[in-house]
Amino acid sequence: MAEPQERDHPSLEDEIFAVAHNVEVEQGAHTRLEPDRAQVFMERARAFLGRDVKALATGFGMFLLVDAVMMYAPLMTSRRPSLLPQFITLLMLAFGLGGLLVWKVGGRWRTFGYGMMLAWVFLTLVSVGFLTGVTVPL
Repeated sequence: MAEPQERDHPSLEDEIFAVAHNVEVEQGAHTRLEPDRAQVFMERARAFLGRDVKALATGFGMFLLVDAVMMYAPLMTSRRPSLLPQFITLLMLAFGLGGLLVWKVGGRWRTFGYGMMLAWVFLTLVSVGFLTGVTVPL
């Protein structure tokens, strides 16, 4: 009579290993997914910082250089001529070429175009339009 009762109920060994097996599977699957997500996030962050931020900074710097060359002569003269040609040229460079790079070319050139547009906006806001020819010089 002792045998039928033992067969109906799992042994202590069965219960211990069944619980340990369930716990290990759940923790193993859960912890394995988190490092994968973290690793994917870190890879995307490295790719963004390595590629996109450099292209954005390069576009920003390139526009600053072009703006410095174009605006140096008109702003250094005592009798200031009209800045309309420089304004149109810088506007077309930033938003014409920058927009073309963003919408038609794509890739790394997309962030380069964004950098050019951001540089125009930055220079306009910082200098109240003086460095981009938006306002009439004093």
